[in-house]
Amino acid sequence: EESPSASIQEDAAVADTNEQQEETTKANSMPVQTGPFIDLFGDTLLSIDMINATSAQLKTLSTSEALRRKSVVGVYFSADWCGPCRQFTPELVSFYNKINNRRGKQGQFEIVWVSRCRDVQSYAQYFTQMNWVALPPDEAMGKRGEMLSSLYKVKGIPTLVLLDEVGEVITLHARQKIPADKAGIGFPWRNPLAQIYVTLLPKSLRLLIKSHISEVVGKLQVSLENLKSVAET
Repeated sequence: EESPSASIQEDAAVADTNEQQEETTKANSMPVQTGPFIDLFGDTLLSIDMINATSAQLKTLSTSEALRRKSVVGVYFSADWCGPCRQFTPELVSFYNKINNRRGKQGQFEIVWVSRCRDVQSYAQYFTQMNWVALPPDEAMGKRGEMLSSLYKVKGIPTLVLLDEVGEVITLHARQKIPADKAGIGFPWRNPLAQIYVTLLPKSLRLLIKSHISEVVGKLQVSLENLKSVAET
């Protein structure tokens, strides 16, 4: 019996040259993307479409397109070799579908999978069990995956972090919240002060505040590095 991952790899091998040419053309014509999610995830994400029981097709999306109009974005760290991950992923798929089918809020929740798989074949096979988007395997298993893991203080997997529409952390512990609230009554589990902040300030103003804070922190870091260099000399 042929596995979905085998078909993905065979199709990718046959079309590799054409895809590279197409990606070069797309890269040259793709508009410049900016924003907190581009900083976190890069310019492109992958989705997967099951063609039939034994084959699937990967699709490249711009990050802006994939996360447009999403009010909550999950960052899901998991791997095929992790038993608790294999147990939790079907539960997360069910929860994801339930939240996105709510009346008046359809499609407002997205998840970005950050693979901790050890190779591309395992990545492809495990991805067929999900219906959200993912970092490309080279990004997830490379420096960007490590950066995200460090940023969100991931100590073990599975880990699910929830972000709001400007990339601010809502909770680092959604993995623990879901089994305790399977109906999603409290989703996305903002603390009361954060809920007031989100309610009172529009998205545009929150983005401006976030950008200003990042700029100030960046300048402070440069100043501290300069002072350290002076002290060392």
